Amino acid sequence: MTSENNICESDQIAAFVDDELEPARRLAFEQHVRVCDSCAGGLRAQRTFMRELDTALAGRFDLEVPSDFARVVAVHAENDMRGVRDRAEHRKALRYCLILGLVAFAFLGVASSRAVFASIQSFFKAIFGIISLFGKTIYDAMAGFSVLARVFRRSLVGDAGLADLMALLLFAFAIGLLTLLISRYHRTRVLD
Repeated sequence: MTSENNICESDQIAAFVDDELEPARRLAFEQHVRVCDSCAGGLRAQRTFMRELDTALAGRFDLEVPSDFARVVAVHAENDMRGVRDRAEHRKALRYCLILGLVAFAFLGVASSRAVFASIQSFFKAIFGIISLFGKTIYDAMAGFSVLARVFRRSLVGDAGLADLMALLLFAFAIGLLTLLISRYHRTRVLD
């Protein structure tokens, strides 16, 4: 039964009529047509159609074409194109193209919005992280410097010599340099 179902395909009938079946399949199809009324009717209809088509194509076609056929076609083409050459028509077509382009870009934007927003969000998180690191470093350095300035100011209010002032300036320079080195160290760690 399954072999009959495989043979009862419409493309088998067309392949049989066109003599495109392999010999084994051709023989199986011929045996199947003897017992299957549906395929036998389809084969008869296909053969009748092919005969009528051959008969119709064998006859001579006499179409009368006017002597000035090319000129008539050219005149009709020019008349049909008259509205396209108008400036208003060009502007109208340009507007439609722009609207369609904007709609296409909008659809593309909606389709890719999640990926775009996710990448923008990660970019801004990295930028804010770097800014936060610099801000915290500067804040900590200034807080430390103010504490040290208060301590040294209290000690310098009395008799302060030149050596004490130089020591204070050297100490402030060392703290500033240390702050700079720490911020560079953290910056390279964040970027890695």
